[in-house]
Amino acid sequence: MPTIERVTPGNYPLFDAMVCWRDTGTERPPSRAPVSPAVRRELANPNLFVYAALAQGRYVGWISLVYLPKVGKWNGRGHIHVDELWVAPSYRRRGIAKALMAKADELREECGAAGIRLYVGAQNPAAQKLYAACGYRTGEAAYFMEKTR
Repeated sequence: MPTIERVTPGNYPLFDAMVCWRDTGTERPPSRAPVSPAVRRELANPNLFVYAALAQGRYVGWISLVYLPKVGKWNGRGHIHVDELWVAPSYRRRGIAKALMAKADELREECGAAGIRLYVGAQNPAAQKLYAACGYRTGEAAYFMEKTR
């Protein structure tokens, strides 16, 4: 089973190589270029948590989590939001995604959060099955809306 570790500026080049692998389907060695100030700033955000699965000297999956504080009826107890979860195709069905999702549970406990929320594509039954196996249930139907530049 891979080791799950938090992504930091020190291991970011390995993480960035994995993201390139996901986006292009082609693996490349980690960059030797310095980590940009923008990436350092984002990784220092106290509400952002990025974890990666390390296997055979490379990252093969990751989860990006955000703690969103809440006030009002939530009594200052926010929610953890799963922003992204990905595992390399050749490493799927080995428990890596469940191990990454377990980090969300650990973070919920650490933050004292009220719960964990995520969105899953209606056309992604494999992910729906994974989340159900992790104890998630379908909530109220919603539309995903986005505004970009």
